[in-house]
Amino acid sequence: MTEAQVSPWWRRRGVAPAAVTAWVLVIAGLAYYSYRTDAPTVRDHRPLDRAVPVAERAYGTVLAKLAEGPGDGGVRPVIVLQPPRIAPGCRVTTARDGAELTRAATVHIAPEDAAPLIERVAAAGALPAGYRIWLGRDAAGVTNSFRVDAGDFIGLRGIVEEPGVLRVALESGCRPVDGPLPAVAEPAADPMSAGRAEGVLAALGATGSRQSAASVPCPGGGTLTTALVAGFPERAPVLSDVLTPRAGLVLTSGDRRFAYSDGAREGVAVEVADGGEIAVAATTSC
Repeated sequence: MTEAQVSPWWRRRGVAPAAVTAWVLVIAGLAYYSYRTDAPTVRDHRPLDRAVPVAERAYGTVLAKLAEGPGDGGVRPVIVLQPPRIAPGCRVTTARDGAELTRAATVHIAPEDAAPLIERVAAAGALPAGYRIWLGRDAAGVTNSFRVDAGDFIGLRGIVEEPGVLRVALESGCRPVDGPLPAVAEPAADPMSAGRAEGVLAALGATGSRQSAASVPCPGGGTLTTALVAGFPERAPVLSDVLTPRAGLVLTSGDRRFAYSDGAREGVAVEVADGGEIAVAATTSC
């Protein structure tokens, strides 16, 4: 093979390497300038402050459908919401920083109802027409997870982490931020939900030293709300002994977790942390 056959194209055409380098730098500079000044690309169409309410509505839509329960006589689950979190530091592109909204919720469900519940959410017509959903299965072929694309790069994931516990996470994706990070105000706790939680905590021998509240909008109006109170008891109680007499329909019962449905829209979930703190969450669903 001759030298001409292996020579780079710029040598064959008489173009100097320096000119090629300069041209590459010009193209890179124009691309960066276009990125910073042109109209937004697809992901940039909705900055974080405008994406937050859209993501919240998507989360509320999916959680409201989960709150309806598995049908066919199954017990409605208890959903425990966590407050939203906005985390800066992600990258929209290599040249632009952004931030992301994330949310987490725990769905307490009778272990045998977890798969039917997920499959019911995936049924035709269960979610809005623009949503897409995929299901996952465990090694035994039992449905145990889902993933939802709610459009506009907003995603939700759910997985059964242990019997009776379905974790559902929301991710807005990394978004550009124009100005300060959007403020996410913690809502005031619903008085009835807070009262139920405090009553259960008192029955377990503890006084609330930590309180929080969280909510998401329901698709038909109103809100799905969680009031949480937590504290340390004087001595560790046996959850089932204390709570079974006052529970409605028991969903899960164990040494460190107890959840029950207490009416068509109300429910209570109790968890004992490693350090002994008892957290009681009372939720009113859509």
